[in-house]
Amino acid sequence: MIRQLIAASGALIAVVASPLAPTALADDGQVVMLQSGKVRCAVSADNMDRGGGPMVVCELSNGQPWGMSPWETSKYNARLNLAIVRATGEHYWDRGRITGSDASAAGGLSVNDGQTYNLYGWTIHSDGFRTRITNDATRHGLLVTEGYVRQF
Repeated sequence: MIRQLIAASGALIAVVASPLAPTALADDGQVVMLQSGKVRCAVSADNMDRGGGPMVVCELSNGQPWGMSPWETSKYNARLNLAIVRATGEHYWDRGRITGSDASAAGGLSVNDGQTYNLYGWTIHSDGFRTRITNDATRHGLLVTEGYVRQF
């Protein structure tokens, strides 16, 4: 009888306390379309999918790798299609997809020539043939076109 009472009390406490428990604050960031929609980047203040911290993840909208992207070292040796830069300046390549098929579906925005946006501590400036994405605190970032990605 006592065991049933304790079990019922525990279950009641769990049911009452679960809505009061704080949910994890995951930052999905913002999807941004660059270069007339040919490049898609996810700008985030804390991207937990890739280890946390402020970062920008860019891919070509057609899903293909950039011409200078390296080959992965797995059994099937495909080219890595995601260019990633952290606020610390670390740049690396990975394989995968950015969530959301396009900016409108992901609630994203499109950066056109001459426009500047500030998102999550990053400044995005498009000056025609390339887009500069700079972390406001560290000044590290990426230069992005549909043909190449370069870290600075």
